[in-house]
Amino acid sequence: MALSFEKNPDPLYPEDILNSGCNGECWWVAHTKSRREKTLASFLASKGVGYYLPLVKKRQPSNRRERFSFLPLFPGYLFFKGNRDDRYSVYSSNQIARVIEVKNQDLLLKELTRTRQVLSINMPVYPYDFLAEGQRVSVKYGPMKGLEGIVLRKKSSYRLVLNVTTISQAIAVDIEADMVEAI
Repeated sequence: MALSFEKNPDPLYPEDILNSGCNGECWWVAHTKSRREKTLASFLASKGVGYYLPLVKKRQPSNRRERFSFLPLFPGYLFFKGNRDDRYSVYSSNQIARVIEVKNQDLLLKELTRTRQVLSINMPVYPYDFLAEGQRVSVKYGPMKGLEGIVLRKKSSYRLVLNVTTISQAIAVDIEADMVEAI
């Protein structure tokens, strides 16, 4: 069931969570029960625990009118920042299957910041299978300049795949072939 736009949780809580320092807190990944990401986000906001839930706008089939929903970019996952007490609070929500400890905090923060940058451009973004092999490239110019990822060929353009290694997920964005260069 789709929520109305105003009932969707904010993708970031608080708004500057990706820019704030550690302050004794670290990032965790909540692997949620099926389709419980938004419910967990609302729960975390009510407890004052910061989180990041990247959402993408998707058209829903309807014969009468055009309808859209915001769906999690990484189904089944929500990123939250807190201490061990906050981690326990997440378990008490009854919305998760498990909590994944993040070994490389800096890498996850870099990947989440990159994901947010791509989502802010308002280009079509698609969830994509995680790739461990492939050509690594850097975007030379345009709104995604400096981003690095793996390229797959698709028709006349390229599809740039950005990995989030902590949860073995990835996203893909279509890009012109002449906008990237090999690393």
